[in-house]
Amino acid sequence: MDLILLVSIVILFFGSKISIKKPNKDYISREQTLCINGFFVLVVFMRHFKGYVELGKFDKIFSVVDGWTGQLIVVPFLFFSGYGIMLSIMKKGKPYVNSIMTKRFWSVWLRFAFAVSLFIPVNLFLGNQYPLKKILLSLVGWDGIGNSNWYIFDTLVLYVLTFVSFKLFSKDKRKALYVMFLLTGVFLIFMSKHRPGYWYNTAIAYPLGMFYAQIEPTAGAWLKKLRFNQLSVLTLGAVLLAAASFHKSAFTSYELFVTGFAIVVLVLSTFVKVGNPLLRFFGKYVFEIYILQRIPMLLMKNYVDNKYILFALSFAATIALALLFRLLTDTIEKLADTAVKKLRSKAKS
Repeated sequence: MDLILLVSIVILFFGSKISIKKPNKDYISREQTLCINGFFVLVVFMRHFKGYVELGKFDKIFSVVDGWTGQLIVVPFLFFSGYGIMLSIMKKGKPYVNSIMTKRFWSVWLRFAFAVSLFIPVNLFLGNQYPLKKILLSLVGWDGIGNSNWYIFDTLVLYVLTFVSFKLFSKDKRKALYVMFLLTGVFLIFMSKHRPGYWYNTAIAYPLGMFYAQIEPTAGAWLKKLRFNQLSVLTLGAVLLAAASFHKSAFTSYELFVTGFAIVVLVLSTFVKVGNPLLRFFGKYVFEIYILQRIPMLLMKNYVDNKYILFALSFAATIALALLFRLLTDTIEKLADTAVKKLRSKAKS
């Protein structure tokens, strides 16, 4: 795993431009964030893969890095998602807010439910049988049948909270964001009573991304102006990370841990312009890679002994599945949208 981690880091910097004097003006552009997400989905793949193999003496560095970062590897996904959604709300207003449930929520749930349905025959092949209740709950992410679920569950809830917040205060985006933070806090408290920490302790990154989208025109200009400004904020993020890392088990400390990591990733992106086409590709298929990667791992783990060969085969199979899955789900979604439009037109007539 140490070798795989090293290769992933090399991929991150291959084709990238490191600038010491001039900051990267596109530090939070869609192109940049796609590449960053592409790198972190690789790390997520490694984190999940370790659960299917036995780690040895050449996995110590990875184990240390993985143990320290933990759930932080999904922070960029949530932060950039919140940032992007807030930008769309600011640009498109009510029409976009109204479409959150019918477009984003529906699209993610439909694809997630379809992915979960793929795990049913996989489990039957492996000799695993689950009660109907568990299967039904897995379709909304509250339970799982071998699939990754907590992240999708959180994402769907955060979409609902976004819709509610900006519906209530459609004319005042600042108040809507306050409500968003409040509702996220309520969600975190609820989850802390029913699920372990990893289910919810990174969710705060989403409204943090929304907040940064609101202040970015001013904060971004200040951040890009001087290297001193970037180094100051980078130091702040590093201090938060270091201080909070000693008490990660405490809820408040972990939220500071998440905030610090988001700051560090954000500011480092002003120093490095990531331009690797491979990472850009992975970034476009984050959802598919994330949700499907366990299928090849489950099917191959008992047939391939060498973990590096298993990793390569699992990853190649995951990419193939991701491409096919996107093609199928795009088609299903289009057919579903067409059917809904026809029903609406008939209802009106």
